[in-house]
Amino acid sequence: YALNQHFRPNILELIPATSFSEFSAAIQIRNFQTRKAYPQYSIYTGASALVLRPILPKFKSTSNGAVSVGRKGSMLLEFSPANPSGGRNGYNWNEKINFALSIEEMGLLISQLPHYPVTLSRKVGDTVMSVNDDAYNLVSNTNEIVEKVFTAQPGDGATILFRVDYSKEGIGGQTPPPNSSEKSSSAPLDVLVQAGEWEIISSLLRDSIPSLSGWSTLVDVSLNNAMEFAEDEMY
Repeated sequence: YALNQHFRPNILELIPATSFSEFSAAIQIRNFQTRKAYPQYSIYTGASALVLRPILPKFKSTSNGAVSVGRKGSMLLEFSPANPSGGRNGYNWNEKINFALSIEEMGLLISQLPHYPVTLSRKVGDTVMSVNDDAYNLVSNTNEIVEKVFTAQPGDGATILFRVDYSKEGIGGQTPPPNSSEKSSSAPLDVLVQAGEWEIISSLLRDSIPSLSGWSTLVDVSLNNAMEFAEDEMY
């Protein structure tokens, strides 16, 4: 009998798994496709905790029906002080200070550390903006210029001291303006990153750049469209 529809094999099914473990991993990923995921990497020290979380890019539709990057993603660094009274996991998460790295700043850290120091800063504003927006660098309407400064200082034994602080006229240990979105009064916060931990962080930063820039997603879309076009040509 005649088929009413063309047979179009799933291209993923044509790719053989090289081992049973890879096949099992693929099945597990498929089972978790509809669930939320919260990727992060954490470092806990006696004084502070550091958590890395990716902020995913946002995409937009173009006038010709294509898709492009509306806003690039970033890597969020969360510094939280230790809680003397205990609390959840021993850290005061309400006093955390966030610093988001753009993909270009991620590349800067990879290229400079652990041999050269890196300093990045943001002006603390009185308007809540996305960490990816240029308008995030605002000055409080009280004319009180306070900067949030992130420094990565190489140390002995290939360690790196990560610090986030509030600075005014070059003097650290400041508090953010009362009408700003920044509320922490715990600056400065330090986390000593060991050599092995930096190796992990640098790998995560490097591997995340294609995804956070939107490159890998858009390339996958382009490849999928190319495969569909090729299948149409076959039939």
